[in-house]
Amino acid sequence: MEKLHLTSEDLKAIRREIKNIFKAGCEYSIKKEVKEQIYLSRKDTAEQLCVSLPTLHEWTKTGILKAYRIGGRVLYKLSEIHEACSGVKVTIKRGGQSC
Repeated sequence: MEKLHLTSEDLKAIRREIKNIFKAGCEYSIKKEVKEQIYLSRKDTAEQLCVSLPTLHEWTKTGILKAYRIGGRVLYKLSEIHEACSGVKVTIKRGGQSC
């Protein structure tokens, strides 16, 4: 069996190449995910729907909207928000906040 001798420069070059490959793979998967879905935070979702955060929480609990926990954050898919809104009948109340 042959022994392989590597210098510290060889190891540094290998490490750089591995980092570059890993970074390129991660960037590709993140870009792919972003292209496929747009996620909104709880605050942005509530503003989009013109509701309060407690109302948004209640809608999530009752299944009107589906929330996703990603990295410790609660996010909503924009496409699912539009889907949920398509079946909702809208009425205008007097004295309420307008968006």
